[in-house]
Amino acid sequence: MVHPAGKLRVAISAIGYTVLISPAYIPPQAGHQIVTISALFAAYFGGVGVFIPFFPVWLQSIGLSTGWIAVVVAAPLLVRVATTSLVSDWAERFGDPRRPLRVMALLALALFALLPMAMVVPALTFLLAGPYPVLIIVAAMSVGWNAVLPLSDALAIQVSRATGAAYGRLRLWGSLAFIVVSTSVGWMVATFGVGVVPWIILAHLFAFYVVAILLPRAVVSKSESIIRKKRSGWLFFFRRKGAMSVFIGVALIQASHAVLYSFGSLSWGQQGFSESAIGVLWALGVAVEIALFAVSKPIIARIGARGLLLVGGSGAVLRWIALATKPDLVLTIPLQVLHGFSFAMTFLALIAYVERRARPNELRAAQGVFAVISGAIMGLATLAAGPLFEAFGPVSYLAMAGMASIGTAVLLVNRLTVPAGLMP
Repeated sequence: MVHPAGKLRVAISAIGYTVLISPAYIPPQAGHQIVTISALFAAYFGGVGVFIPFFPVWLQSIGLSTGWIAVVVAAPLLVRVATTSLVSDWAERFGDPRRPLRVMALLALALFALLPMAMVVPALTFLLAGPYPVLIIVAAMSVGWNAVLPLSDALAIQVSRATGAAYGRLRLWGSLAFIVVSTSVGWMVATFGVGVVPWIILAHLFAFYVVAILLPRAVVSKSESIIRKKRSGWLFFFRRKGAMSVFIGVALIQASHAVLYSFGSLSWGQQGFSESAIGVLWALGVAVEIALFAVSKPIIARIGARGLLLVGGSGAVLRWIALATKPDLVLTIPLQVLHGFSFAMTFLALIAYVERRARPNELRAAQGVFAVISGAIMGLATLAAGPLFEAFGPVSYLAMAGMASIGTAVLLVNRLTVPAGLMP
């Protein structure tokens, strides 16, 4: 029997697919570019939809302790901080942005394949005999897997510039895939066992690599088809007026989700919410995210990136303060709608900022720097979330409200001090 929350997720996803494939939503000049970039996001976030909820369960099934599971799951975040900016800077050496994307995708695919293969190839079973081989494999594959998202974002910005297609309409397919895949894998695990998890992750890695191979030459403009002098993303961060405050402000607001992502379900369960209700709450948040991505272009055109940042940050502060009061289910539902503010608005505004301010040979490097900054702040916030929730329970959301307030204040100072012409 399909879980009621799963039915809701599938229904939301089906509605989204039905609406978004309408020809009115696909610019005729976009063609192959729109399809392949959207497919990149779908493959990536489909894999995330397996990794986040089910990979820890598989790690437990092969005998890893709770402590080691936490270390292995945290490894990609630590690798992200250490390597993503370096890889993104390296990617700027290539005139053809598809080449570094394919290299990183193949690296992630080849290394992660060792884990499911170790389940069926006797010569490789030693890789599952203890935590260290698994940790090394996950950390190594994360070098590639962490890099492909900012590289994909940079490609999406290029396509948006070239065709007029809204970035949000490209990115929302990742959110749709997350819902569909996480729901489907839940059923598959219940039916076939947790051993299917690494194989499904591998399938998404393979799908991403195939799509990267199929990316059309049209995503590369003539002016960008020659190898250029590398520009570090850190030059963009430090020298482009306003970039530092935008990156740090958005990263603080995004990191303020740490308590929700780590302990949201546990907190709601302690408040007496059923598993079905908790599933509905998560699905609702992603559905609002998808809806906002779908209508992002006119919103950004109307209020601009800075307006979107301040509205999103304010929504995050309101959301965390309200959740700290342990609201009942009726009040929690509209608070999940605020996910469209706390996450989607601030993320879309950041993309709009980079699209407006970054030069063609800075796109990948700038996205990589933001990945490092946001990963570092999110890592610290996640580490703090554990003892905070243990000591204060849902009241720990107030700390997240404080973090979001600081981020919003940073963005407000940016609005007051950076000339309007330097921001969209």
